[in-house]
This record gives sequence, structure tokens and C-alpha cells, in this order.
Amino acid sequence: MYDSAPPAAPKLNSKGIMATDITQQFTAAAEQIDLGQLIKDPFFTLFESVGALEIMDPKMDSGFLEPGETMEDNYDYSAVLLPEEVLGIIDQLLSHEMAWHMGHPLSQTIFTSLYIDRILSPCPLILDHTLFDRSESAPSDEPLTLQTLRAYCVGLIKTCHYVNSRVKAEHFYEEEDFVTHTYNRNLLEAIDHDSIVDLLETTANLLSGSDIDPDLKYALRSRLELRAVFLKTVEVADSRSATETKGLWEELLSFVPMLKKTHNLGKAVPQSFSVKLQRKLASTIPPRPIVHVSLDAAHAHFEKLCRDGADCLQVFDYRDSHSLMTFVFLFQSRKPQPSVYIRTLLQHYLFGDMIVLGSMSIRQILDDDLGSTVLPADQLLDRDNDEIEVPTDPRFNMAASMEIFRQRAAQSYLDILRTICQNRCRIRRTLCHSIVDWDNLQLDSEELDQELRQFTKEQPIVDRSLSNEPVYEFPLSSWAYFYKLRQMEWIVQLGFELEIYQHDELAGMYWYLLQLSKTRARHLERIRGFVMRKYSTFRRSPSAGTVEHQQFTKTLALLNYSMLEATTTYGFADALSCLFAALARLALIPIQPRPYGDATMRYEVRMKPFHGIGLPELVSFDEFTRQVEQPEDDILGLLSYAMEAAAGAKKGLEVMSKLKAEEAFCQGSQESWVKNVKEGLKACIFTNITIATVKKAVEAAGESGTVKLKVDIPPTGKGYHDWWVVPKVTAVA
Repeated sequence: MYDSAPPAAPKLNSKGIMATDITQQFTAAAEQIDLGQLIKDPFFTLFESVGALEIMDPKMDSGFLEPGETMEDNYDYSAVLLPEEVLGIIDQLLSHEMAWHMGHPLSQTIFTSLYIDRILSPCPLILDHTLFDRSESAPSDEPLTLQTLRAYCVGLIKTCHYVNSRVKAEHFYEEEDFVTHTYNRNLLEAIDHDSIVDLLETTANLLSGSDIDPDLKYALRSRLELRAVFLKTVEVADSRSATETKGLWEELLSFVPMLKKTHNLGKAVPQSFSVKLQRKLASTIPPRPIVHVSLDAAHAHFEKLCRDGADCLQVFDYRDSHSLMTFVFLFQSRKPQPSVYIRTLLQHYLFGDMIVLGSMSIRQILDDDLGSTVLPADQLLDRDNDEIEVPTDPRFNMAASMEIFRQRAAQSYLDILRTICQNRCRIRRTLCHSIVDWDNLQLDSEELDQELRQFTKEQPIVDRSLSNEPVYEFPLSSWAYFYKLRQMEWIVQLGFELEIYQHDELAGMYWYLLQLSKTRARHLERIRGFVMRKYSTFRRSPSAGTVEHQQFTKTLALLNYSMLEATTTYGFADALSCLFAALARLALIPIQPRPYGDATMRYEVRMKPFHGIGLPELVSFDEFTRQVEQPEDDILGLLSYAMEAAAGAKKGLEVMSKLKAEEAFCQGSQESWVKNVKEGLKACIFTNITIATVKKAVEAAGESGTVKLKVDIPPTGKGYHDWWVVPKVTAVA
């Protein structure tokens, strides 16, 4: 079928056409093209390229038949299957179902089953229409083994319907994340859910009273029970009932040991799956092979699906907006990342029907974030302002201006959470567009801040050491600037995780991360100064209450933690930037040839996401190069500075690892948060060791000696932390 020999030249008997073999001329011309060079005829259109596809090519033509091959599979659906054969088919269907969850289309997984095709073609409206044997001679009582398989298949199809509907209802990327295409097949939408569950339970009870081998009986019955629980889980999951759904996910998880223990009892029936079924599907794509996922891999994916489904429900335990964002970010950064179905469930819990977590309004969570970041116990967030109807009252105008701000900021804020729910590549790509919107939000908020001053009667800070002009708080724009900086840091850090940067670019990108985190730390210090000023005024007030005091305490705790995290980040980034700069000077990091660009062009490409941002401003390429390479310092000076920065980052990480959940604003995800911090701490310790090794080798080599070291940069997943790329340095003879 896949003979590599070229076909013979066509024999055309026509006076108007003369065929010429141009193979040699074409090969000779192709050999003259440089690697990477592209030759394109501007007049060769898409229509012509599609027309060039060869008919009767088995790789492109789904209707192509080998000699003696028939269009249909001559499969006997009335044949009674052995129990071990039913078990083998069920396990293969579970494997295909997990392959579908991994991102493969139904046409290459579940829809390759002849039994699934028998049920769906034609579209059944009641359970009696799902029988395999539809001949006139079919027995009145369906054999138990066929009933067992049919019940499982019907439950599987209905499960796929719920999963497919949930994924399509949320934000995802077709083909990239998940394939929802059903090829014009109806996934039993018309058949009642309860009737399918009853069929599964009735069949399981019949199996209990049968004379099948006890081990096989246990394996088959357990799989029917698993399918019934799975069906109930995906049906209940949409209702946002955390307690009931979590119990179902945990019950599902309890079936995994049984699957692993009994899968060897089954007997494979490969003839019950066929790639020919793709010809019957409403599809324009060429035929594709059946996707085969091993049972071990399928069981592992199923187990992770259940664990992630149960853990996902912890999002309903809302404590504060920052803990919520921390939970979502850490949950989505799991390795491997949660499946698309779980990620869309999380989106549904967060934003379904525009109600956050099923009980909170968008205003509640937005005001919570504003209050805990920049406006603790502030009159701008007072709900009583909404009751004022006198246009001349300052509270009426404050409420109106704040509502304008909420309408502008709510979508941008929720988009952060929605973006984090995507795959890792899409998170970074979407953030590159999102920061532009936050930059515009910051500018809009500055105007609102200025308008609100006349109603709040804010008194500026007059400090000649800071500025010759009076300094105002600008709370709304400060909040927007804080989140814009945070997202800019994520873009750079995800670049390390996704291995976007070349090895010789790591010094520069860690330097830019250092600048972003240092800017955020300074901005947090500014916010903290204004909050402390308001807190001092509040404590002197005779009407100071306990609730307001708690709000100030919470905001100060958040600012202190955020400053600790920011200073730790820029210290660690500074250490790695200096380390990679020193290794580059020692010529220990090879630079790959780049015939199509230079350093200036690469700098423009790396900084392209930030070109449209007003603040912080980008430095010029010359200044960037000078700051990264630090030509005024020698190598030993660079390494000494790197050791000091790494030691400071290590202390910061050690302090963070000992914080309580409420102090680190990671309530609901403390275990994952501590694990993330400790991985960063390990990377920091390893950085210290690497710097000391390089410094020792440089001192041993002297001024004119050659440093005898070998540098290996681990790929993503092989180091201690994906955001901190620490080179491995070994001595060579």
C-alpha cells in the first residue's frame, strides 16, 4: 500500500498531449535550493492544490479499495460473545474514550467500534432501537454478554454527550485542545438519562445471578458500575453541587485498582474495530489510522481525570479573590495539565451564567479584590452609596463613577481567570494581548481617579524628597498597574517553561524579569505607603470598628506578602542573569548560527508583546545589552554579585515556605503552593552550588587559563522548577 517506488509515467494516447518525465530535472533543481529556502508559485491557488490530490491514493482517498476488499465490514452482530471477549472490547472502548479526552477525534477512537456504529446508525430514539441483532430471526431474549456490552456502549455514548456539550459550552481551542466534532452523529440526546442508568444497573444485577466465571463476573459487573457512576458524575457536574459531585469523583477513583487488577482477564477482539467506518462519517478529511492508547496509559489518564475532577471542586471554598486566583493558577499548572473537560468544568464553576462560583456576583469579587489590594474600608466601595439618589451628593457621584469603572474592569479581570484555564501555550499568547487591554484600563482609570478626587476630598502627599508636585493616590489605576505588571511577569516566566528562548538569550530574559519584578515591588511599596497613611488616620478616629480594622490588616498582609514574593523573584532572576552572562563571557554557552537575523531583530521579537505598553517603558537595545553583559565588571565580580542575589532569594523562599495559608493567600491550595515554593527553593540552592562551582573554576584557571567546564541546560520538566532554568556545570579534563 505504501510502496516507495514512483508510479510509471501515464500512457496518454492523444495527439494534443505529450507527456514528459521531468523527475531528473526536478531533482537537479531542488538540489540547488538552500536549506530553508521556499519556492512558491503565486499563481498556484488553493483550488489547484486540492485538485492535485491524487484519486485512488489510499492515503488521501477514503473510497479506495484494495483488490478483493469490500466497502463494508462483514461483521456478525448476532454472534454470541464470550465473557472474556466482552471484557476485552469494554477495555478497548475505555482506552479509546481516554484517547478522545487526550485530544484525538471520535473518528479515530470511539467511532471505530463496530458496536458503537451499530447503535448509532440509524439514530435510535428509545433503548429498544439500540439492539445489535436486528434480524427477524433474532431471539426474543438478548444474550447476557451482548446485553452487557450494549449497556456499557449506551452508557459510554451518553457520557460522551455530556462531556462534549460541556466542552462546547466553554472557551477552548478546536483541534488544539479537544475535538468536539461528532460527524453528524447523534450521541443519544433523545434517550432519557435515567433509563440508561436503569439499564446499566439491571444488567449488573443479571450478571450477579449468572453462571459466568466469578473473576470475569466481578470484572464485568464492576465495569458496568463504573460506567453508571461515570454517567451520573458528568450529569451532576454541571449543576455545581460540590458535595455530591466530589463524592462521585472519589467513587469513580475507587474503581481504578479494579481496572488494573482485572484487565488481563479480557481477550482482545480486533475485528470489532475498523478504520472503514470513517467512510460513513460526515467528514472531508482523508482517512486516518485508529489511535491506540495502551491500557496502562488509559488507566493513568482516567485516574488523573478523577483526581483533578475532585480537586477542582475545592474552588467553591471561596476565601478571598487572591486565594481564588492562586488556586486556579496552581491547579492549571499541574504536570501533566488537567484534561480539557476538567478545565472547562472549572470555567463553568467560575463564570457559569455570569455568576461566580454559583453564588457570587461579579461586583462582589471585583470589590473584594479592590478592597484587599488598594481600597481597604474605603468610602468608594461602600454599598450604601448606591442608595443615594440626590445628584448633588458626593456619594451619588462616587457610586456612578465606580459603576463605570466596574463595567470597564470586570471583563478584563475575569479574562485573567478564563485565560489561565487554557493550555500553557495559549495562556502566554492570550496574555500578550491582555496586557494591552490592561494598559488602556490603567489610562482610563487615571481619569476616573482624578474625577473622584473632587468627591472624596483626597489630600495629597507633599514631600519634596519624592516630587516637587503633590502626590495623589490614584487607587484604581494603581490596581490596574499591579495586575498588568503581574501578567507581564507571567509572560516572561511562561517563556522559560515553554522553552521559547534560546540558551544565549536566558541572561537577557532573566534581566527583563528582574526589571519587571523590581518595578512591581516599588509599586507595591507606593501602595503600601498610602494604605498605611489611611490606616493611621483610621486608628485615630473614634468611630473605628472591628470590621474596618480587619480589612486594613488583610490589605497590609497581602501587600507584605506580595512585596516578599516580588523581591524574591527579582533576586533569583538577578542571580541567574549574572550567572548566564558570566557563562557567555567564558564561551561556555554556544550560540547557534542565525543567518536570517541579528541580535537587534531578536530583541525586537522578544519584546514585541511589550511594545504597545506605556509603562514600564522598554529600554533601547544598546542599553539592554549593556545592562545584561555588564562590561564594567569582571567575571569574578559578576559571580560574586550572583551569589549574593541567590542567597537573598534563598532566604525569601525559606520565609515563604513557612507562611500559613492565610498569610500567603493560598487558602484552598496550600499544599500545591508549598510544593511550588519548595521546588523554587531547590532550584535556588542548586543555583548557589552552580555559581560556586563556576567561580572556583575561574579562580583556578587564572587570568590567562582556560576554564575547564561543561555546561548543560536541562529542558522543561528535567529541572527543579520550570520557571527557573539552572544550568548544570561539570568539570572536564
